[in-house]
Amino acid sequence: MQKDLAMTELEMQITSVAINPLGVASGSIELTKPRTGKAEVLLTEADINRAFNSEYVRDKLQNHQISVNGQETAIMPQHIDFHLPGEGKVVLNASILLRGTGETKQVGFSAVPYISANGKNISLKNVEYGKSQEISPELTQALIAETDEILNLRNFDLE
Repeated sequence: MQKDLAMTELEMQITSVAINPLGVASGSIELTKPRTGKAEVLLTEADINRAFNSEYVRDKLQNHQISVNGQETAIMPQHIDFHLPGEGKVVLNASILLRGTGETKQVGFSAVPYISANGKNISLKNVEYGKSQEISPELTQALIAETDEILNLRNFDLE
């Protein structure tokens, strides 16, 4: 997942760093002691859409079994659109192929992301389901869980 999640901007603030002076000469700066600090990450719609439409997310979702009209079926995401409409909300709309029937269904939701107290997790609250007919609450929950994972700051490879 980390290779599919790009970021537009990263700002870090670290106090009292200790570096290996020999590494500086070779252009390889590395911290020699653990330090605390804070980082601000800027993700754009394009960054998040790239992650949602990555092979990693497609593979995870297509292995997901959901119940549709009492029948278990596998799904295959066709396309996922993530939007930042303003007012602190995120919107996700997806075209999902139901493998059992060959039908393509539209699902979607909007929600408000919030950052946990420890500053490491972003979760969704106030989820509102889209205008499309809900084919399965399990499918929407899988998309919400995937959104939480993509927005989880531990998914960033900061090396």
